[in-house]
Amino acid sequence: MNFWFGKKVLVTGGAGLIGSHVVEELVKKGSIVTVADNLKRGNVKNLRQVINDIEFSKVDLTDKNACNKVCDKKDVVFHLASDAYGLSYSYTHHSEILTHNILLNTNILNACHIKEVKRVLAVSSSCVYSDDANIPTKESEGFNGEPEKANIGYGWSKRILEIQANRLHLDYGMEIAIVRPANVYGPRDPITGEGTHVIPSMIHKVLCGKGPITVWGSGNQSRNFIYVKDMAAAMVLVTEKYPISKAVNVGSTKATSMKELIQLITQITETKREIVFDTTKPEGAKHKSVDISLLKEVVGFKLKTALEEGLFETIKFYKDELCL
Repeated sequence: MNFWFGKKVLVTGGAGLIGSHVVEELVKKGSIVTVADNLKRGNVKNLRQVINDIEFSKVDLTDKNACNKVCDKKDVVFHLASDAYGLSYSYTHHSEILTHNILLNTNILNACHIKEVKRVLAVSSSCVYSDDANIPTKESEGFNGEPEKANIGYGWSKRILEIQANRLHLDYGMEIAIVRPANVYGPRDPITGEGTHVIPSMIHKVLCGKGPITVWGSGNQSRNFIYVKDMAAAMVLVTEKYPISKAVNVGSTKATSMKELIQLITQITETKREIVFDTTKPEGAKHKSVDISLLKEVVGFKLKTALEEGLFETIKFYKDELCL
């Protein structure tokens, strides 16, 4: 039996990197999908493969009335929308990111309650974990100490989101799934502009730059990268099978250092230029890697895309987009 067939599903942030792939997954499963996005970082062209099969609304989710409207008569809400940026922006805009995310999260969750949405996915983040968390990090460490310093505003907003979701589950019986994604990458992530994430930023430097390739930090800092299609599939699975308001890590099975990452990108693109590590720039937490044992246990999830394969597809996408 297909749980998703015929379900009326809202995806906030559905024109973004992860959201657009979630939308495609749901359309394939026969859901009736509405996308709500302010297009600040998302783009309607990300939905071009399914645009005739969905309803799209440009919505400011900091407006509670707009949230009530888009949540009306929905069976499921995937709440992916957030003010999320790369390290270069997050490092100096903690207050802005904290305030904006708390506001839009509160509006959407309250709208889901008011409109009696039965099931919700609340998307948290691995940024909730502290800089000195154990590696790989289990879900039980989500509220230990302070969130990682480089993304402390974002991390606190996601901890608060989890608390709000948990109270709605406990107080009103709302079926809520919570995921904590690791570093997601893949086609459709903005490659230029303020707050670009690390992989598109590196790819842009390699494809479009000249001279030495500069990488922020020592290069020894490591992250847990997961390809966007794997992330989208995991989110749909967790929402279907584990809506008990208990956070689930979603990531890959290994951490990759920035040195390894830039070497893979230059190998795939056959680029032979000097690589310089700028230790005067912030590099965030030294190591970030999540334990995905719970994800495997509760939904039987298996990663399909190795980092090398995902980078190849991502680089191909950017080459096509940039006409290189």
